[in-house]
Amino acid sequence: MSTDKGRKKRDLILDKAKELFIQRGYAATSMEDLVQYIGVSKGSIYYHFKSKDDLFVQLLIRQNQEWINAWVEKSVDFPSFEEKVYGIADHMVDDFQNPLIKVGEEFYISNPENEELLEKILAIIREPRKLYRDIFAEGVKEGLVPEEELDDIAIVFASLLDGLVTSFYERSTDELRVLYKKAVKYFLQGVLHNHKD
Repeated sequence: MSTDKGRKKRDLILDKAKELFIQRGYAATSMEDLVQYIGVSKGSIYYHFKSKDDLFVQLLIRQNQEWINAWVEKSVDFPSFEEKVYGIADHMVDDFQNPLIKVGEEFYISNPENEELLEKILAIIREPRKLYRDIFAEGVKEGLVPEEELDDIAIVFASLLDGLVTSFYERSTDELRVLYKKAVKYFLQGVLHNHKD
């Protein structure tokens, strides 16, 4: 019972903290602000999270897991390898609408020398790469992707999608979808063409 109660309290803190971080930004939100907004004691927050940084990292981890879970549900709509590659790119564009993304960028910038946080952030970033690798592993099974290149192809694909994120500030969502689709097309042409040679 107490474990369930503790989990509910932790989820409440995360939910309310997310709202406040989105409203104010990471740097402008103090621990006192969180205490007042959430309506719990500082001790209650510190029971579940080591610091404001830890609380925010846990928010990012949860957000990342929700994105992954949403893809796993969606992926059944994309039966072939190539459809999945296009589908996951489109799924990434959908995530740009998440207001926590902008707060996350502010968080990354405000903690450049914290190696422990950097390692946690890198772990968050690596999680989607596992999905990309799984998708390209399907390409290996279909004989479209060279098995010996699987890991490198997944990393290059992740870098392509991550790099296109900078266009988020210059283009509408519809324009981003078109750009991501073109990027996937060019990428697949290179991978599939080189595999035939």
